[in-house]
Amino acid sequence: MNGIKGLITKDLLQLKTYKRTLIVFIFVFVVSGMQQETMDGAMSMITIMLILVFGMVGIATFSYDEMAKADRYILTLPLTRKEVVRAKYMLVILLTLVGAVLGVLASGIISYAMSKALPDFLELISYALGGILGIAFVEGIQIPCMYKFGAEKGRMQIFIVIAIMALLLGGIFFIGEKINVNLPVNNILNILTNFLPLVLLALTAIIYFVSYKIAYKLYSKKEI
Repeated sequence: MNGIKGLITKDLLQLKTYKRTLIVFIFVFVVSGMQQETMDGAMSMITIMLILVFGMVGIATFSYDEMAKADRYILTLPLTRKEVVRAKYMLVILLTLVGAVLGVLASGIISYAMSKALPDFLELISYALGGILGIAFVEGIQIPCMYKFGAEKGRMQIFIVIAIMALLLGGIFFIGEKINVNLPVNNILNILTNFLPLVLLALTAIIYFVSYKIAYKLYSKKEI
């Protein structure tokens, strides 16, 4: 466990150069969110965008490692490849949670300042969980791509994968409409509404777990 903590600390120290960039992004998204027509729109935008920014910052550590050829050194230490991969996932999840907390706090403070009333924190948490699920989906695809193709090519591969998945989903809905498949949409929506936090958490956990297994399998076969 100390080895994993060391790897996470190493990555966090590397990300110190992003400190000013993060401050600028936070300012821009907060100001942009305040320009929304409704308070709900403002809170959802601020919360989700801060989660997105912090979540994607963790991916930048792959570029640092690749440029420094860090894996050659890291794997000479008493660490297994499983621990190396696990440290990356723990880092991106940690940063995503930091973004979620900051997003909820920023949205809450701005909502109170503008309306002089306490915001609905359950609603803010729902926005945060939705944002966490969204970034988990992106990271869940991108991290294995990084291990498979490298930092630079991995960025290109994720756009290709997401485009293919979007086309497949669009095709499924198109075919469903053509063959008149009637789905119990109202029942599904009622279930999702009643158990939304649990559904979002479960989907997030599944995405990260499957992604981690794929990433470890790819990394374990990779020649350094």
